[in-house]
Amino acid sequence: MQEDTICAPATAPVQSPIAIIRISGPESLRAVSAFFTNASRLTPRKALFGSIKKNNQLIDDVIIIYYQDPASFTGEEMIEIFCHGNQIIVHRILDLLHTEGVRLAEPGEFTRRAFLKGKMDLTEAEAIHQIITARSSWEVETALKQMHGSLREVVDSLREQIIELKADIESGIDFIEENIEFISKEEAVQKTEALCSEIKSLLERCRNGERASKGVDITIAGRPNVGKSSLLNLMLNQDRAIVSSVPGTTRDLIRETVEIEGLQVNLIDTAGIDTPHDEIERIGIELSHRNIETASIVLVVLDGTTGLIDQDKDILKEVKDKKALFLINKQDIADQEKIHELAHELPGPAIEISALKGTGLEEVKEALGKIFHNEFVDIKDSFIADKRIIYLLEKAINIAENCLELIRAGEPPEIIAFDLQDIQETLGDITGEITPDDVLGSIFTRFCIGK
Repeated sequence: MQEDTICAPATAPVQSPIAIIRISGPESLRAVSAFFTNASRLTPRKALFGSIKKNNQLIDDVIIIYYQDPASFTGEEMIEIFCHGNQIIVHRILDLLHTEGVRLAEPGEFTRRAFLKGKMDLTEAEAIHQIITARSSWEVETALKQMHGSLREVVDSLREQIIELKADIESGIDFIEENIEFISKEEAVQKTEALCSEIKSLLERCRNGERASKGVDITIAGRPNVGKSSLLNLMLNQDRAIVSSVPGTTRDLIRETVEIEGLQVNLIDTAGIDTPHDEIERIGIELSHRNIETASIVLVVLDGTTGLIDQDKDILKEVKDKKALFLINKQDIADQEKIHELAHELPGPAIEISALKGTGLEEVKEALGKIFHNEFVDIKDSFIADKRIIYLLEKAINIAENCLELIRAGEPPEIIAFDLQDIQETLGDITGEITPDDVLGSIFTRFCIGK
């Protein structure tokens, strides 16, 4: 455990009305008292106004909150300085702290100290990073729940089941000569099967969450001049792609991120699929085909003024095994009878839109939301998990399945108990009960400085 004192800005390094400087460690109060005019009146958890001075020269008027250990975020003595957000002032205060022996914190060091002091487990610490980096409402809400222990509670419940089963099996070891059975083979099999099932369920919830946190890839496809780029601009609410009546304007992929129905969506505008007129256009069309193949969802844009033509039919064949939405564009200028004829020729329901006028956008978002909730089962009950957690759950399942085979084969209880202990420790790694320093270093260095 490090016993030095650290400091860092807890706000972004930009000009702002207010900036926050966080200090944590045993010398926090002493260091700040060296230059804060009202240091003698500092009381735990009470905001105090005063000035910071160096050699009687005013640096800034500030508000300071003092936290006495262990009643702080880090579990250590901690102070937060609220100063004006000019970065010149922030750096002057940091320089004063450095002269008092306080060093600059490393990325994630405040949260790491909170974890090492037992203020939170590893799933809760990781959730803090996820809150900061979240790119959708769903991700923020899920990370907040994990910061308050939602994932830890599920893991703890699994470990309690293992401890109970292990205790029953180990109790039989001491009375093996008396032929006393604390748990029958059938009951042990049943409990281990249930354990396997619950770990698999948790793994699936974590995989769903990991997938959703990366965003849903949606490819906008269609032949040239049907309004793909206009649709992209409409969904982004900005002019991101060039819109022109000249065919083949989009020759490369345009990728942008937007939030739809609470989820992050990666929108990809592709080159119009048609007969290429030059090498660059051919490469762009090849990229379009590849993106249709890999996309989670395809928005097929059709021209309501022309009806279905051969190029459209080729695209419809290409997406027949994909999750696709069919959008009939140019509703504002197309003949309604022609739109209805086109809609009847499509393999699924169509949504009429005008990318130019902005009509139909809400219907598109609503339809996408339904696909999201069908694609990501129980997404509201999912967890945001990284590769570390998913690996540990996969490892726990493998051990549990091996343990189940040992029980069925009637192997000695000592061997079965050893496997159960291994599962328990593997799940303990998720919450950080037994985690090597190099793993902790890898986790916390991904945090921003000041958190």
